[in-house]
Amino acid sequence: MKRLYLLSLLILVATVTLWARPDFSKSDRFQIACIENLQGCVVEGSFDNQPTPLYHHQQSSTEDATYWIITEEEQGLYSIRNAVSGLYITYEGNKADSPMVLRYVNMTEEMDGHYSLWTFNYVSNGTYAIRNAERTDHLWDVRANTYAYVVGTYSRTDSPNSNQQFNIRDEEGNLVTEQEIHPVETDGYNVSSWLKADASSLDGWKTTGNWMVNTGGGGPHYNDADGASTVAPFVESWHDTGNGPIADCSLSQTLRNMPAGQYYLEADMIAVRQPNNSWWSSQEEEMGTGVELYANDNVSNISTHNNVPIHYVLPFTLDSKGEISLGVRVTNTNANWVAMDNLVLRYDVTQEELIEAEKEKVREDLARAYTDEEIEEMIAACGDNFEALEQLRARVAMLPETDPLGRYLTNLTIDGYSLTYVESLDLYLCSIPLEIFDNLFNAVIDFTPRQGCSLTIGGRDIAPGDKYVFSQVVGGRNYTFTATDAEGNSTSQKVTFTSLPTVRIYGSFSNDYSGGLIAVNEANKDLPDLMNMKAKWRGGITNSGDKHKRNFHVKLKDEQDEKLEKSFFGLRKDNSWILESCQVDMSRIRNRTMTDLWNDFCTKPYYIAQEKKAMSGTRGHFVELILNDEYRGIYCMTENLDRKQMKLKKIDEETMTTHGQLWKSKDWSYATMMGYRPDGGYQPKDHLSDPNNGSNMWDSYEVKYPDFEDYGYQTDWETLYNCVDFVSHASDDEFRQHVGEYLDLPVVIDYYILMETILATDNHGKNMFFANYDKQEDKKITFAVWDMDATCGQRWSDAYYHQSFLGPEQDYAEFIVGYEHGDYNVFKRLRETDAEDFNMQVRLRYRDLRQNYLDTESILDRFRTQLNEFKTCGAAQREYARWSYDSDVAGHELDFDVEMEYLTNWFTRRMNYLDNVRFMIDELPSDITDINRIAYAKACNVIYDIRGQKVGTTEDYDRLPSGIYIINGKKSVKK
Repeated sequence: MKRLYLLSLLILVATVTLWARPDFSKSDRFQIACIENLQGCVVEGSFDNQPTPLYHHQQSSTEDATYWIITEEEQGLYSIRNAVSGLYITYEGNKADSPMVLRYVNMTEEMDGHYSLWTFNYVSNGTYAIRNAERTDHLWDVRANTYAYVVGTYSRTDSPNSNQQFNIRDEEGNLVTEQEIHPVETDGYNVSSWLKADASSLDGWKTTGNWMVNTGGGGPHYNDADGASTVAPFVESWHDTGNGPIADCSLSQTLRNMPAGQYYLEADMIAVRQPNNSWWSSQEEEMGTGVELYANDNVSNISTHNNVPIHYVLPFTLDSKGEISLGVRVTNTNANWVAMDNLVLRYDVTQEELIEAEKEKVREDLARAYTDEEIEEMIAACGDNFEALEQLRARVAMLPETDPLGRYLTNLTIDGYSLTYVESLDLYLCSIPLEIFDNLFNAVIDFTPRQGCSLTIGGRDIAPGDKYVFSQVVGGRNYTFTATDAEGNSTSQKVTFTSLPTVRIYGSFSNDYSGGLIAVNEANKDLPDLMNMKAKWRGGITNSGDKHKRNFHVKLKDEQDEKLEKSFFGLRKDNSWILESCQVDMSRIRNRTMTDLWNDFCTKPYYIAQEKKAMSGTRGHFVELILNDEYRGIYCMTENLDRKQMKLKKIDEETMTTHGQLWKSKDWSYATMMGYRPDGGYQPKDHLSDPNNGSNMWDSYEVKYPDFEDYGYQTDWETLYNCVDFVSHASDDEFRQHVGEYLDLPVVIDYYILMETILATDNHGKNMFFANYDKQEDKKITFAVWDMDATCGQRWSDAYYHQSFLGPEQDYAEFIVGYEHGDYNVFKRLRETDAEDFNMQVRLRYRDLRQNYLDTESILDRFRTQLNEFKTCGAAQREYARWSYDSDVAGHELDFDVEMEYLTNWFTRRMNYLDNVRFMIDELPSDITDINRIAYAKACNVIYDIRGQKVGTTEDYDRLPSGIYIINGKKSVKK
């Protein structure tokens, strides 16, 4: 029996309990102390004669000024004011450094809405993170050492560091801990941790129809006089009332191994047809009909006024141990808006009965992974502590349940290839090599039968080691495996083949990292390991509340919660992986295909002689993803674009000397556009904001290396700032003379050609990586690609599908000015100044690439090959069934044949346009020996390789790898 998780389960660290809140009822005044200095406490700066509004006093004190009055102003939202001055701690959004006297907070006489309200988020052992109710990304933070114990806020959405965790003590020095809240309407213990899903996420719910999460950014807040509230994030189904009622839909979850007894299901809900106040309609609101909160056969009808939630309590009884199916049903409703928040499950028993029921539930939930002896050992370690027992159960609850065939057979393989069970499809996927498809598959069937069990395939008895010939293997064809035990009980299950690896992930995920499990099943006959991980959602618009097919960032962990590095699909060995959902892309493959194209043709970065394996793009492999046993469709599992991928020189940790640097542009701004005001036009004289080395962000650039937190919350913006400043403000003459010192021009030329070729809408200023190999050696910055799904006639928004304005016959610069966020100033200045003969070099390089990598059929073959594999192995049909008509794709039908026809038409027309209108390649010199090109090479000391590709100037010669080059029009052999 597996003992993989035994150690970690016995030493569980306390986590957030779903039903708890800080108990401020036992005192009127409190001290707040950072856990890094529990001898002191937070005070007004004036108490210690400090210029900062808030300060962490270093010694124990009982003076009145060290106490704070904490008042719950709204449900879970607290004001904090000083016991002597009466001033409120208020988020102000300003920051002053050197000396650091203000760090986003100030002391105010009056409250300023939710800027003066704070949440206390339980971390562990009486420790809290204190977040602002309006700016929920900002939490309290003590800036020790460098900034002399200033207290302010810091933008952080994942787990808080120790300088961001606080204890609260009452006037007698007692630690404030969590209290359990019972509404007056019901009795019973809060067992919401038994739920598989809550009302803040769609994870764990089975859904029909279009549900979404209202994330709101600190709001919206809807409340009624009796305390019911819907406060973002909450789950809702909504569309404009002018579009009529929402279609039938449901949220459901099934809880297993539930003890018998009296339960209460509670939720704050809204169900209403909102008024239509448009000029052509005077429709008044109507209270909702056809909306039910249910648990098994018990139902509560939901009906409310607009923006006024009601707290509903649904009592029900489970007569004997078993299952509870619960959720929300919407049928033939008049409502255009249904919302749910604060979902709570209560169990009305004595404390002793609760503990016994919990222990029995733990035993049953753990039985699929551990022996009875191991289970009793773990239960004994928890004692009669419900929270500890729940943490134990919840940790193991992430483990996949034994699959139907697994109850009869273990280690079942087909010719050595293992199977993945997908509960939502009631189907097994077996990953095999693509070349087996469309052929007979003569396979060895191996397994270990449990006591007295047997197997048949298609009615034929199979013993371990027998061969079975699968008729011509075709995607979507199912084969029936039947397992039977000694008593005659049996199960018949469908098995189908796929050529894509399968990836299973288990856990409850959000914008913050949380623990989970992952298994990667490659078609390589190696049984997949079930590995620990932490994961979170990732992305910008693809991660908004109404999105369903989420992207994930996964970090592998070993049993000791340390970094675990693994290689998949022949890619690099690493612990950090991205599961890209290809959410808005109707082909699902634009980003991967275009990144692979870039990796194949791009000029290597300027430091390639020192780092021969340096890459300026990721690699990845398409997989089929299963989330908590639910089929989620085609994903691409990719490497990260980071220091490791680009082989930048590491920081010297002994001297803390910065060498390699990496930044990412997260949005359009004056700085990321390098001197072009987004949506505002060319503004070459605009002032750049000053970067702060104490921040990991500067004007929409983000530090990616050196890691901001690993190196003392300091960074170095100088190299990037100087480059941006040069491109933004240098005179035309200065730009012509020195641009090659700041930018890796051969790479910039290739990047520009790629953007022109694919008419990229989201990669000019935003979604770019910028790298410097070693700032101690040079100031040059090279480009790397990222996130190219909004290309080739596809836009970043799901609302734009095959729109005419995305047509291929248009100038790239005019397109991004007219339809996007303006011209990228690097390209604009290179074109207008023609620095280093940029315009001719682009045309020549484009013509050369048209002979191979940018050949129209070559590009289309990349798409065709991958989409044909999806269809051949059946993944396409599974993707269609799961995601067609979803709001992620604006209600359209997925059809890869239709999309391939579109791409064929689009690229044929685009390349013709570029050939004949944009780059006019027929008018170019015929080859490298052309006299005009040789003259140019002599004048600029340009070096070409034997394919005619510019690789640098004579200054770069020593860095070039061995090979044959053309220098000043003459052949040179470098050994």
